[in-house]
Amino acid sequence: MVAYLALVVALGGTAMAASTLGRNSVGPKQLRRNAVTTAKIKDQAITAAKIRAGTLTGTQVSPASLGTVPTAETANSLAPPEEWHVVGAPGEPKFQEKWKDEAPPLYGVAFFKDHEGIVHLRGAATNGVGGLVFHLPPGFRPADERVLQLPVACLGGSCGPGPDTRIYIWGVDVGSPNLTGAVVLPEGPSSSVSFDGVTFRAEG
Repeated sequence: MVAYLALVVALGGTAMAASTLGRNSVGPKQLRRNAVTTAKIKDQAITAAKIRAGTLTGTQVSPASLGTVPTAETANSLAPPEEWHVVGAPGEPKFQEKWKDEAPPLYGVAFFKDHEGIVHLRGAATNGVGGLVFHLPPGFRPADERVLQLPVACLGGSCGPGPDTRIYIWGVDVGSPNLTGAVVLPEGPSSSVSFDGVTFRAEG
C-alpha cells in the first residue's frame, strides 16, 4: 500500500512539473537526440537564413524539380542589322557640290539605322568650301520639322564659324526643297570633317 501511494505521488509530481514548465525553460540540453522529427516541424517554418551555407548543393537538388529556362526567342527573332548605306554608291544618296570622301585609311561617309530607330553616321569627307554634303533619304531623317545641330570632328582647315564644329541635319522641308533631309556644314575654307559617332533618332 505504501509503495502504491508513493507511485501515485511520484506520477502526480511529474505531471504537475510538466504542466508548470516556465517559458523558454526547455533548451538543447533537455531535448533527446532525434527528438525533433520532420512531422513535428511546422510547414514552411525553415527559411533560407536558417540553413547553413554550403550545405545544399546540386546533390540535394532534383533536376526534375527545376523549371525549363526560357529560350531567348526575342533576341533570336531580331533581324540582323542592315548594311551601311555608302554615300555615292549606286542606289544611295550622292555627294553634293564638291564634297567627296577623304582618302584612305579613313572610312568613306555612310549611314545606317538600328533596330531602335537610331541613325548612325561614320566616315570623313572634304570639299574645301563647306555647304550641303548629301541628303538623307526618307526614314533616315530627324523626326520633326526642327533642325538638329550635332558636333563633328574637324580634320583640317576651318570647318565653320565659331569655336565648335557642327553640322546641321534637316528633317522635312522648312521652306526650300533642297533642305529636306539635308546634311549641311556651315561654309568655311578648307573644310574636312569626320562624321564618326554622329547619332540621332529617325522619323517614325
